[in-house]
Amino acid sequence: MNGLIVVGREEFSRVHLKVFREEEVRAIFGEMSEELLKLSRDTLVLFQPLSVSVEFCGRKVSLPYGVSLASGVELEIPGCIYVPALLDGEFLEFLLFDLPRKLDENRKPVVVEDVDQRFTRDVREGILYALDILDRISSIYRIPVVVYGTPSLASSWRFTRRLYCDKSGTCFLDGELFCGEEGA
Repeated sequence: MNGLIVVGREEFSRVHLKVFREEEVRAIFGEMSEELLKLSRDTLVLFQPLSVSVEFCGRKVSLPYGVSLASGVELEIPGCIYVPALLDGEFLEFLLFDLPRKLDENRKPVVVEDVDQRFTRDVREGILYALDILDRISSIYRIPVVVYGTPSLASSWRFTRRLYCDKSGTCFLDGELFCGEEGA
């Protein structure tokens, strides 16, 4: 991606800078923060939204850009970027720094496995912060992000889509029965 901004030894695209919240820019970049915030505000991002079609319960389901939760199901997501199995600060650092760089090179759907197992301390706050970062990335790069986690996460975040299959094979899409027999 053209127009890289060098800060210390790090390079950032203008799009990448838009991923950061103002308080993150101030905390991370210190005296350069005002200049970087201005660059970010002055950058207009116009990406065509990506979606991905997945097979869920034997039928095709479209996952638009946004953060979707998958529980009790394995989805085949073609051409995606898998977030490595990192924990705590390393996980958050990857989301804020490395993932946007990968997306600058090639916008693709993103998959995060076991999102609710990525923190050994401050678990709830860590999960919510990770989901917030992923939501910003999805919104700015206009890509689908699929997180795998427990069904209880559905009440913690405003997911774009929620795909859930229970042990009996009954599957729900966005809280509605999709296939199988409820109560079976």
